Amino acid sequence: MTINKYLFIFFLSPLTFFGQNNETVKEVVTVKRVITNNGQNITISEQQATQQIKGTVVVAGDSIVNQRAVEQSIQINDTVKAEEQRIKDSVNQARVAQLKAAREAELKASIEAQKAKAEAQKKALEEQYQKQIEALEEKRKALMKKPDNK
Repeated sequence: MTINKYLFIFFLSPLTFFGQNNETVKEVVTVKRVITNNGQNITISEQQATQQIKGTVVVAGDSIVNQRAVEQSIQINDTVKAEEQRIKDSVNQARVAQLKAAREAELKASIEAQKAKAEAQKKALEEQYQKQIEALEEKRKALMKKPDNK
């Protein structure tokens, strides 16, 4: 039993200590920030994208002269929604309310001006109609009047 242990340590331990594998890890983290403005509401969302490349350099060949290195790599892409934040923009809300009030006042003033214009046109048409009726009455009276033949 002890001879087996010594043989195991003597033959297999050099293989583990002198292994020529070298591992490389390259990790790139990208944070993308998206700001969406919907009038009063502002939404800020962050997405974190991780690109990780794990590589292992494997040396093939058993003699010192005839060795070649090969890199085996695995690429892992991962996207995580890191944070989402919603904000109400009070300055923008005040501006929107101010714009609405100004447009409403402008609309009311325009409606009043159109009503006044329509009223003035109606009065002018009524006066013209009354003048035409008076002119017709005068012509009628003139035509109905009998001439004096003495």
